[in-house]
Amino acid sequence: MLQNSFSFILFIVVVLFADTVALLNLNRCGRVSHTPQKLSSHISDDAYGFYIHIPYCRKRCSYCDFAIVPVGEIRSEKSHTGFKEMDQNYRRAITTEIDELIKSLDNQGSHKKIPLSSIYFGGGTPSLAPIDSIVACLDSINKKFFLKEDAEITMEMDPSTFDEAHLLALKEIGINRISLGVQSFTDEILESSGRVHRRKDVFEAIRMIESVFGSDTNYSIDLISGLPGLNLKLWNMTLLEALSLNPPPNHVSIYDLQIEEGTAFGKWYGLSDDEREKRPNIGKQKYENVKKGLLPLPSPDECAEMYRSASEIMRCNSFEHYEISSYARIESLEVNDKQENENKVWRSQHNQIYWKVDSQWFAVGLGSTSKLKGKVFARERTLSDYITWVKTLSNGESLDWFPTEIDSVDEEDEDEYVLDTIMTRLRTKDGLDMNWAFNTGGDELLDSILRGAKLGLDLGLAEIVTSNPDKGDIDKGILRLKDPDGFLFSNNIISEIFAEL
Repeated sequence: MLQNSFSFILFIVVVLFADTVALLNLNRCGRVSHTPQKLSSHISDDAYGFYIHIPYCRKRCSYCDFAIVPVGEIRSEKSHTGFKEMDQNYRRAITTEIDELIKSLDNQGSHKKIPLSSIYFGGGTPSLAPIDSIVACLDSINKKFFLKEDAEITMEMDPSTFDEAHLLALKEIGINRISLGVQSFTDEILESSGRVHRRKDVFEAIRMIESVFGSDTNYSIDLISGLPGLNLKLWNMTLLEALSLNPPPNHVSIYDLQIEEGTAFGKWYGLSDDEREKRPNIGKQKYENVKKGLLPLPSPDECAEMYRSASEIMRCNSFEHYEISSYARIESLEVNDKQENENKVWRSQHNQIYWKVDSQWFAVGLGSTSKLKGKVFARERTLSDYITWVKTLSNGESLDWFPTEIDSVDEEDEDEYVLDTIMTRLRTKDGLDMNWAFNTGGDELLDSILRGAKLGLDLGLAEIVTSNPDKGDIDKGILRLKDPDGFLFSNNIISEIFAEL
């Protein structure tokens, strides 16, 4: 049964690459805040995340297979009118979905407000959405949810899609963290990847972020390794440029390019990811691409070296490599008059929810994926299908916001839970708690994991460390993948473990 669930787990990997979160302050100019109220609460570990998908993009990037709606530049009156009408329809749909979610929770007997540690606007390019649409989402969430004191609200934004006035409006409604889609500092690579912004737009975006948020500036950047035209030298220059940004990013997400079927890259390069791994005719492929005027793809070995280099450079510059694709800045803070310091690590709170054991999050909007009580379920991926689904939901033609009774857990759900936990925890620096494995499945599950991890342990790609020295032999330890090569070969190690289950 476990092996039959493997394809389901691979689906989860795709939907978990999002970035982070939401710290909320009442706005200082005295205006009424549209963000969920902050209430004191004794609940801590049970806080949820809330993801809102805003699908608008100016165009589809060459590598993108996400659920998006290309809207162009919206410069003419006609295009602006069309976008405004579409946005109003989408706003109505997404706030209706939130209302139906609240109704479902009330029907299940959950009448108290629910704590959130993160709200995340992802996309798409949420910075293209009108402020009124963001406010409408937050107002709807506020009916049933409240933010913990240390919560974060993140918005994904692309350079050249906003100005200072837009940033100021976002700040005033509670957005306190920006995830900036940089991807590269090289114009030629940006152009070949289908990105609209250019190098100068990145620096202007960061200047505006600092101008608006001042000492509270908190932003993350995304970079992509393995893009056409990249080599190790240029990649290292990209990393050093990211580290030299002023003010510096508190978080950097680094993703290796995945060539997906149906994308422009998939068509141009004619390579799936499996074919990239094999690449028997890489020399011929590069020659043909150059003839077409395409930048050459780095080889798998070159991509591996980029990964290793990123890990080394980022860690040497006070960033914690806390998850395969995620780096958090380590900031030294003075904590008292004796000038004693402690470190603040700027991990993404939204990411932390995704990788936590028994984590739960709500997600609304086109193509969004929720996880509640061990069940993962996704929404329609096209705009028309999504709006139609919301209409059937609000008209009572669909049974519930939840696809099934989420309290029911069958054998397959338990299998998926185990696979999901193993996979997500081994993606993190903190690793997989083998005490959890023993408590969940006894010696049988523990031994299966150890058999699957044996080759990785023997090759020095993984290690088992003590989680609680006071427990002595009772402690089963923590299985961790080593940085960088353990992370680099994580798919192989996790697959070996899955094969033993």
